[in-house]
Amino acid sequence: MPKISQPKLEAMPIPVPSLPEQRRIVAELDALQAQVDALKRLQAETAAELDALLPAVLDKAFKGGL
Repeated sequence: MPKISQPKLEAMPIPVPSLPEQRRIVAELDALQAQVDALKRLQAETAAELDALLPAVLDKAFKGGL
């Protein structure tokens, strides 16, 4: 397997998006992170609601209410 020397690697051009494009990407990632945070909050609220319902469901199940 051929190896790439450090000088060849350093000489290799690496494309970098323009500053406006970088800012657009950051804004998009920030928006996605906000959506992820909102979904995490919703998941936590839903989990709490389910945890609160579990005792009632078990009570009905064992008392023959289901």
